[in-house]
Amino acid sequence: MSEKLSGVMETLLITLYIRAKDAETSNPVINDKKAAEMVKRIDYDFKKFDSGFMSYYGVLARAKTMDDQTRAFIKKYPDCVIVSVGCGLDTRFSRVDNGRIQWYNLDFPEVIAQREVFFEPNERVKNIPKSALDPTWPSAVKTNGKKLLILSEGMMMYLREDEVKKFLKILTDGFDRFEAQFDLLYKGLVNKGKIHDTLKKTSAQFHWGVKDGSEVAALCPGIRQIGLINFTNEMKYLLPGVKKLLIPVMYITNNRLGVYAYKKTSET
Repeated sequence: MSEKLSGVMETLLITLYIRAKDAETSNPVINDKKAAEMVKRIDYDFKKFDSGFMSYYGVLARAKTMDDQTRAFIKKYPDCVIVSVGCGLDTRFSRVDNGRIQWYNLDFPEVIAQREVFFEPNERVKNIPKSALDPTWPSAVKTNGKKLLILSEGMMMYLREDEVKKFLKILTDGFDRFEAQFDLLYKGLVNKGKIHDTLKKTSAQFHWGVKDGSEVAALCPGIRQIGLINFTNEMKYLLPGVKKLLIPVMYITNNRLGVYAYKKTSET
């Protein structure tokens, strides 16, 4: 990697490393060989994240759950358009692609520059080198009347509440209709980054969280919550041995996937 990433951008290396470690196990959950390849090519002290066992299982449970939910959307709408907001160095497109979908990666220019080092061009994948808070980015997304899915993994917890509200307004101003699947932090972990097992190794901080996901709809009337999935539903199968005793606590403190729908009403 030719460019150093810092702050929130550095956190993408946590999830990348965990997916890479998983790929090297005898029974991988995600089996992200591309992540393992990237880690070998990046000059960075990944080993500092090795002690984060809860992050390890949490990231894998989140990735698998979001893969499954994305595949379900694609199965329902095989010609859909998907936008991965704060994509980092994620490989979800290759994991869920049906050969027909159109995919957009949205992230800071520095991150997109790194994606273009590691990923071969694909006519059905477009990169948008902009912040999620840049109101101009939706204009780069062409839906052509097809169903739209907005994905956000490992991003919204680093925004402040006013920024979350701005992000949601960008979505509702920019698109007539969509489904959104947002990875949401438990509100009790806001400003607790320094006790988090991997985030504490970076300079990033958690700024916003939820109790049950209704907070998203409250910030943007017009967006309707249609689902909530606790990642512990998947994580409980991954935790080994005595660590399963933590499952009741994880149902309270773990991230969850909020699912939302939006349809612009006509002004008549």
